[in-house]
Amino acid sequence: MDTQADAVREPSPAGTLSDAAAPAEAPVATDPPATEPTAPAAAETAPATDEQATGVVPPSGRAPAPAPAATPPVGVAPAGPPPVLDHPGILESSERLREAVSALHLPLVVEDVDRSRVDRERLQAQLDDYLLPRLRRMDAPLLAVIGGSTGAGKSTLTNSLVRKEVTRSGVLRPTTRSPVLVHHPYDSGAFLSQRILPNLARVTAEAPEPIQPIDVDAPRITALRLVPHEGVPAGLAIIDAPDIDSVVDTNRELAVQLLAAADLWLFVTTASRYSDAVPWEMLRTASDRGASVAVILDRVPRDSIREVRTHLATLLRDRGLASSPLFTIPEARLTDGFLPDAVVKPLLTWLQRLAKDARSRDVIVRRTLAGALDSLRERVYVVADAADAQRDADAALRESLQATFAENTGVLRDRLSDGTILRGEVLARWQEWVGTGEFMRTLESSMGRIRDRITASLRGRPAPVEPLGEALQTGVQAIVRAAAQATLEQSVLGWRAIPAGAALIERAATTTTLAPDFEVRLARAVAEWHAGVVDLVEVEGQSRRLTARALSLGVDGTAAILTLVVFSHTLGDGNDSEAAAGTAALANRMLVAVFGEQAVRTLTAKAHADLVSRVDALMESERARIVGVLDAAGVLHDAGDRLRAAVGALEEAR
Repeated sequence: MDTQADAVREPSPAGTLSDAAAPAEAPVATDPPATEPTAPAAAETAPATDEQATGVVPPSGRAPAPAPAATPPVGVAPAGPPPVLDHPGILESSERLREAVSALHLPLVVEDVDRSRVDRERLQAQLDDYLLPRLRRMDAPLLAVIGGSTGAGKSTLTNSLVRKEVTRSGVLRPTTRSPVLVHHPYDSGAFLSQRILPNLARVTAEAPEPIQPIDVDAPRITALRLVPHEGVPAGLAIIDAPDIDSVVDTNRELAVQLLAAADLWLFVTTASRYSDAVPWEMLRTASDRGASVAVILDRVPRDSIREVRTHLATLLRDRGLASSPLFTIPEARLTDGFLPDAVVKPLLTWLQRLAKDARSRDVIVRRTLAGALDSLRERVYVVADAADAQRDADAALRESLQATFAENTGVLRDRLSDGTILRGEVLARWQEWVGTGEFMRTLESSMGRIRDRITASLRGRPAPVEPLGEALQTGVQAIVRAAAQATLEQSVLGWRAIPAGAALIERAATTTTLAPDFEVRLARAVAEWHAGVVDLVEVEGQSRRLTARALSLGVDGTAAILTLVVFSHTLGDGNDSEAAAGTAALANRMLVAVFGEQAVRTLTAKAHADLVSRVDALMESERARIVGVLDAAGVLHDAGDRLRAAVGALEEAR
């Protein structure tokens, strides 16, 4: 017998529907191996021909050619023993995979990141909502989710199956309504806990929520409404899911989540909507994941049943769903809001028989669970690749930032020793202190006479050295501040060239400006450095011989001269101004005359190293502050490898 035909047949006599009282019934399964459990079928015998199996004779008058064998239909045990899925190692490996998925964040804007975030969320949702709960409780009630497009009649069908209005039907649906889970009172304990759908709170009100206008900006649904009812057989629960093509984004997201949590999809479509793209996208997802699916063709005009059903059966076969049972519900007048008993009886009978047979439920549970596990590797690798893209973007941003700061800090070090500071205010204050232009003209005289002139000047009416010291500190602060700001600006330009960096800059505007306390820390660093220079002079001048010479300049004055030497000890590339070069040469000669050449070199090196160390620390603090924006994003560089290792361990456990 053609298995694919069996999967979509309605075994009424001659495959026809005479009236609403004789609806099409559920498919009849082929006889499974005697050693395997089988779910009850809606009829006792299978038709002998393909025409009887499909209910339609093709236009040519010949039966369609048999298609390759497909996966056995829902309710039929697949050939061979059922997969072993309740081994402790599978659960443990699945839990470790869940931990790896949960730890993953995709905060950076990279190519297709929105799609990747959805993939990660759906992967974690299926682990939380279905895989882990089912692995922990293989004997839990079978969960069937009724899903489909807007206006397909899902809520009416749900109410008609239990003969009670448990969910709101109609065009005006509560936009924040909770999905309804109807179950037998005996099974309340299985659903009151957070075992399945743990992120949805439980609500136990049985009355349908009031009708409200549709709001496309409705908030995310956070509750699951439980309705115990004896119309649902024990061992089975039914969820009425929101529309998969709802205009409300949160409704669509919830519909996808609920379908992923189901052991069995009851997919409802209509004669006018069964070819729509959205339902087929969902069905393709079900096929890819090996989910157990039953298709319900609702609201079919009586004169179009054969044509519509044949076309739908063909579409199912072409899309890998040939094994899905197909139920047809013709157009019928509602009574008290319910479909006639006879119309829903075949589906209800099939579900009741399925619920009563624990071994048959086990077949469906294991098939859907195995399909979900089979789909994990590809899905996890997609998410792992997204994690790698985050890692690469994070590394690129860090490398760009590091390169910019390293280059600019090097330039700043050079500017602190190449005489750049010997201009403007500093030069003017120096000339005031040492005797203006007349003193500068004595450069060609001997160093002894220069020192004597300074000494005489200082013993007479000495000019204060404080303005020179202040000018030197102000000058170095200006150079460092300008370099730090320029470095930030270049870093921003580098980040803007990378999509992830541009997005971070938009979210963290502080990356474009210096830290609020930078100015205070800069002034303190320069002041402490200057105090350190004074200490160096005092320590070096402990020798009685040097003290006598140093006293002629004063400690502060000698420190000011040493500062000038530090700021100009690499000057001399030929591009410097005559005044700066002369000032540097004079300061160095004066210092050598006081301390000696070797001591000057040692003092200059120590003072310069101290200044560079403090300036480097300031620049590093700015770099670290910007890196902190990346650190806060939480990109894990080994996340992709961890995901692949986790799913590999799960496959090994299976």
